Amino acid sequence: MSATHPTPESTPGATVRSLAQKSVGWFLLIVLVSAIPAFLEGFDTELYFFGSPYIVHNVHATAALLGSIGTGFALGIAIFSIVGGYLFDRFSVKYTIMLSVTIFAVFTVLTGYAATSTTLFLARFLVGIGVGIFQPAIVALLGDIFFETRGRAVSAFAIFFGGGLFAGPLIITPFLPHYRTPFILSGVAAVISLIVFYFVIPPTYKKMEKRAIRFSGIFRRNVVILSGSIFMFGIALFGYLDYYSDYLLKGLALAPGVAAGIASMGGLGGLICAYPIGYLADRFGRKYIVSLAALLIMVGSFGMFTVSHNVTALIVLTFAFGAGWGIYVDLVATLGQDSVDDSIAGTVTGWLFLVFNIGALLGGPIFSALLPSGFVVAGLVTLGLASMISFVLTLLTRPILQSNIVLKE
Repeated sequence: MSATHPTPESTPGATVRSLAQKSVGWFLLIVLVSAIPAFLEGFDTELYFFGSPYIVHNVHATAALLGSIGTGFALGIAIFSIVGGYLFDRFSVKYTIMLSVTIFAVFTVLTGYAATSTTLFLARFLVGIGVGIFQPAIVALLGDIFFETRGRAVSAFAIFFGGGLFAGPLIITPFLPHYRTPFILSGVAAVISLIVFYFVIPPTYKKMEKRAIRFSGIFRRNVVILSGSIFMFGIALFGYLDYYSDYLLKGLALAPGVAAGIASMGGLGGLICAYPIGYLADRFGRKYIVSLAALLIMVGSFGMFTVSHNVTALIVLTFAFGAGWGIYVDLVATLGQDSVDDSIAGTVTGWLFLVFNIGALLGGPIFSALLPSGFVVAGLVTLGLASMISFVLTLLTRPILQSNIVLKE
């Protein structure tokens, strides 16, 4: 960069917030660079879940292992979600994110090399640890820069995540039944993101006076209600992630290319709709648009398991599900950030991700337990009923229109 646009290293004392205040260019650069790990998360997620029938076969396990591996992945995320949010408030968000992306990079590659069910479980669990730390840390970073831009800023995370979801099935399909190379590509991309992140993001996020805000300070009305909503969504989402590709490939017996195209619509929905939905959240209030995202998820959840072999309808409904999914968790986090003191924005984000991932632990096992009744029944209960409860709960939240961010940079 030129002298008029110094790097963080040449600006002693610079923070993420102070750089973001300098210009729109710096704000956009920080947002885009910070959101890159979201692409990696989405890409790895679809690499594994779309390729899972082949991966499980290669490690000489049965389809029942899909739910267990998905649960292990969610367990890793759940255990460390609150860690990422807490470290955002207490330590350097830059090094927190870099450490977690490094863990992710190593074990996404090792997923492709797993030769037994045990090593596969451990690889996915450790990928989950990396994701569990950087998810809330990055969403808190993006959402806590300015009150007025929370929806649009976190939409970058959703867009990149959707891009990864969209790319995953399309990239892994030509390699199947061999899948090692896509996971290597995932690791290489993670290393590149680390290098870029290191040179752009300052070590300090914000400067503010120390205040004695207890953990209990996060339990405001909105946060409690949102906790219930995001818990139910976790059940629905991981039922989808664990078994939707299996439903398309085995339940409906669709060709792999057709199934990949349908599955990729979940990512495309988030990719296309995240920014417009995020903009609407900033413009009309994040409470109302959280409900809109939950409604899209509910419509997609019921629809995907009721239209049978209608490929066009499956494409549209999977797109709708993805449009809501792509931004829902991030918008819930921003509404949670709106509802608490600025000094615990990271902690409340980590809490909501923790509750979400506890729900996610149940999604695969519930779907698996209902499978003897068929994919349709399992889908309508695990996705449909859970997403309906999630939507109804969002209607009970209150709008927050006054900024709680303290800017002293």
